[in-house]
Amino acid sequence: MNSQRSTDEKQKIILLVEDEVGIAQTISVQLQLVGYRVYHVLDGHSALNSPYLTSCDVIILDWMLPDSEGPELIPQLRRHTMAPILILTARSEIVDKLTGFESGADDYLTKPFEMMELIARIKALIRRKEMHRLAGNDSQNIIEYGDISFNPETRQVRVRGNPIKLTPTEFRLLEILIQSPGRVFSRDELIELVLGYEYEGYGRTLDSHIARLRAKIENDPGSPQYIKTIFGVGYKLGDSE
Repeated sequence: MNSQRSTDEKQKIILLVEDEVGIAQTISVQLQLVGYRVYHVLDGHSALNSPYLTSCDVIILDWMLPDSEGPELIPQLRRHTMAPILILTARSEIVDKLTGFESGADDYLTKPFEMMELIARIKALIRRKEMHRLAGNDSQNIIEYGDISFNPETRQVRVRGNPIKLTPTEFRLLEILIQSPGRVFSRDELIELVLGYEYEGYGRTLDSHIARLRAKIENDPGSPQYIKTIFGVGYKLGDSE
């Protein structure tokens, strides 16, 4: 279901991966009405082979697909695109949300949902993507902190010269912290900056991402050199005061 081409060359592209045709039609029509181009596929195989996978601005991904589950598909999608991924699912348990985010999803929306909320989430994801792109274009040098080498333009991270593979959420966490070493970020502030929304009760999600990031960049994650916990407040990059 493709919207008519707009004269706006910057019209954003949404790749919708949803096997329920009725839901897909509703989403497509509403997103087209607010100016997006929507390309719909029914399963994971079609998503991976879509000609729009590498050029889309956001991927809306249903959890339960005929040939795969969303969290299992995300690492395969990430081999081809860094577009933000929003998972749609009827699952609402915190363990399911953690699974979604830890697989590399950028946002998570539970069915049934209001279309206005979906549109707001998409706008927030596109806005964050654009901010990251501009930050990359403005970067003249690789950011180095201790043994960490961070390239915001190529999205490459090295620790002691070795390339480190980070999930999109881990990358954004490190990006925020390394651009403001010494600054203390509250847990709520990091949740909002990384996930794009104020998620009530998502402190454990943040802690999980921090733990995984530490495991990848710290010599001793139990006694971190870089990402410091400021008890009762949040986290910062650098020595505790």
